[in-house]
Amino acid sequence: MLFWEKWNKSWNFAKKMDYVIIWTIAVITVSAIIISTSSYIVSITDQNSRYVAEQLMFLAEDYADNLEQYKALATSIILDPHVQNYCESREQEGLYQEMGNVYSTFLNILYMQHNANFIAVTNAHLEQSVYNGNNAISESGFETMYRKDYEESIQAKTAGTLRVNFSNNYHKGRKYTLTLYFPAYSVTKMMSINGMIIVNLDDDLLQRFDQRDLQYSSNLYLTDVDGNIVSTQDEKKIGKRVGFWDKVSGKEGMFWRDGKLVSYRRVSDWNFYIVNEVPAWSLYQNCLSTVLLLVFVTLAATGIALTLARNITKRLYRPINKVVAKMNDVSQGDLGTRIEVEQMDSDGRKLAEGFNIMMDEIDVLMERVKEEQRELDRMRFVALQSQIQPHFLYNTLECIHWQALAGGNAEISTMVKALAQYYRICLSEGKEIITLEMELEHIRNYLIIQNMRYGNIITLVENIPEEYAFVKIPKLTLQPLVENSIYHGIRVKEGVKGKVEIAICEKEDAICLTVSDDGVGMDEERIAFINRNISEVAQDVGYGITNINKRIELIYGKRYGLNFMQNSDGGVCVQIWLPKEFREIYGK
Repeated sequence: MLFWEKWNKSWNFAKKMDYVIIWTIAVITVSAIIISTSSYIVSITDQNSRYVAEQLMFLAEDYADNLEQYKALATSIILDPHVQNYCESREQEGLYQEMGNVYSTFLNILYMQHNANFIAVTNAHLEQSVYNGNNAISESGFETMYRKDYEESIQAKTAGTLRVNFSNNYHKGRKYTLTLYFPAYSVTKMMSINGMIIVNLDDDLLQRFDQRDLQYSSNLYLTDVDGNIVSTQDEKKIGKRVGFWDKVSGKEGMFWRDGKLVSYRRVSDWNFYIVNEVPAWSLYQNCLSTVLLLVFVTLAATGIALTLARNITKRLYRPINKVVAKMNDVSQGDLGTRIEVEQMDSDGRKLAEGFNIMMDEIDVLMERVKEEQRELDRMRFVALQSQIQPHFLYNTLECIHWQALAGGNAEISTMVKALAQYYRICLSEGKEIITLEMELEHIRNYLIIQNMRYGNIITLVENIPEEYAFVKIPKLTLQPLVENSIYHGIRVKEGVKGKVEIAICEKEDAICLTVSDDGVGMDEERIAFINRNISEVAQDVGYGITNINKRIELIYGKRYGLNFMQNSDGGVCVQIWLPKEFREIYGK
């Protein structure tokens, strides 16, 4: 039997290690040199790393102090009585005198704040602003650029309403400046925003970076919490995202990336990081000559031994490499991979058999987890549904209906009958999925009650062809949306009647139900906020909306659910996306 056949099939792991030890003795001397060199390099790295971290800490603390001063400046402007009076003005009468007072206040602040380019305040009620700056308003470009610059700004802190932006939007793109945006809160009415304070400054962060005295060359820049560069000497990099941000976490840290030592530190509780990159050659340039001398002396003596040791190690770990390769396949999602036991040696066969048994157990556990997840989804669905189940029986209302009818009170009879039918559909004999026709009947009864309450202000328009009458949808899908249209859209328009339209259409492999109204509607920012957060139980979105969307996601998957949009005729349109193939997954 050939040597390598014995190696692969007959020799166990202990015998192979005995063979390797013989060659290990030959490289002990080289190992000692390597360890000595490595220790020296580690010592230098640790020393320089501490120095970098210390410098970064000083810079972060210094810049945090600057930002706190800027925030205090914006706060003092808001608290100024002239600014408060101007922002709260809702009529033109007497406004120009107050604008003059605000202009004088800004002039004093510009005189004291040497790096401020301009200060402005907007009045949200009259859509006017007061501006004072070192340059004319046409030179700074304030009127044409401040909305765009505000949209590009980021939240300065995790908590708070101050927003900031580093950009060259102002001053015709000639320089990068720091702009603060702070809502002008009323000091008399809690949470009342009457305008916006805007302060544009020449921030000297980059100049301080240049003046620092470091022992090495480095690249230093400021980023936001998402890794986007907001300030650096190379203006071409501003706005770009750094490639290693997945490694950044916490308040501070350090790691190697592409031959550079990357250090970062958060600017206190502000949403900024100061990041420093130091090339390895800059760190080790002083010790490089010593390391090269050690390597040159030992290179010739250890070359042959290293080559032999490498070849032996490669063959030694070949069985283990097979297991590692299969484990890599598993990490890529191939759970059906197995190791061929026949091609392994005695120790490798035991390892392979254990691997195969482990994968078989994983398959069993995966199936068990899937089954548990399906049961968990059902439990979540039932829990969501139970929150909107009625808590008293409709038959009591039926009794009241007949007594009112016998007493000759037709109006009460009509309302109670509609309410009884309303709760009958709510119960639906315990079913969670009902037909579209039943849901529409539910809406009709609901609107009977609402029209009797509010003097027939709501008109219902149904554009539902007959072939869709028996389409199955989750119970109580449309009624909360119609209720929102009435209370947040139509009722707000006092003295004006409104219309709610329910329609249906097919698009590719989905069916789209729409509930639209002609009420007061919502702005695009509010609609975008709802669509972003609709899958979460957010108080700002509304429990009813998130409840409907979550039930649809649990039944049909996350590609289906609600989508809000502005109605072309005014008001709001809600799209309810459902799959074409309807089947009752939950319920009876």
